[in-house]
Amino acid sequence: MKKGWVITIGREFCSGGSEVARKVAQRLSIPYYDRDLIDSAVERTNLSREAVEAHDERTGAFRLGDPYGMGYRYRDDPSLVLPVHARVYEAQCDAIRHMAGDGPCVFVGRCADYVLGECTNVLNVVSVFIRADLEKRVRRAMRVYSLGEDEARRLIQKTDKIRAKYYAAHTQRDWGAMGNYTLIVDTGKLGTDGAAALIETAVNALNARESEEL
Repeated sequence: MKKGWVITIGREFCSGGSEVARKVAQRLSIPYYDRDLIDSAVERTNLSREAVEAHDERTGAFRLGDPYGMGYRYRDDPSLVLPVHARVYEAQCDAIRHMAGDGPCVFVGRCADYVLGECTNVLNVVSVFIRADLEKRVRRAMRVYSLGEDEARRLIQKTDKIRAKYYAAHTQRDWGAMGNYTLIVDTGKLGTDGAAALIETAVNALNARESEEL
């Protein structure tokens, strides 16, 4: 018996993905998890918040002299030393599985669609990717971060590259590829309210279909 709907939200930078996730959670009256996964990683790894935030949704080899890239001893085998970014990812995966097991909720990023893919025997997972045209994202970044146009464009391109690398490293899949998601939504055309309404409609439609099949 499946327990309920869990919605994962992947997003291009400055596409409004986190805003959409919050609105979906409000519409469905279910928990929303984003920064909470940083809090959980801090608790699970005993790393500082600064260290966890430095490696949140990032991957890469550690460098000498980098206090947050040094190896972190694996709790089940002290002889194994993992880079901090790997420990942060592992802790967030544990948190995602635990939170999803508590019932319907919305997750933002952190490869949650992939992490929960193995749990579809007990969960209904709706994986969503939020996108928007670059120019609309540039305007949003300029407004939200008080940046000039060139700065905003560089920030978007850099952040998208980091997220794509992170997703590929942990899933061996292409970030944003159509086949990875239940739904791809364009906030540039729909806005965040329209995107949230569309996702709610999709969840309700999937729920109705499942009820008919029981």
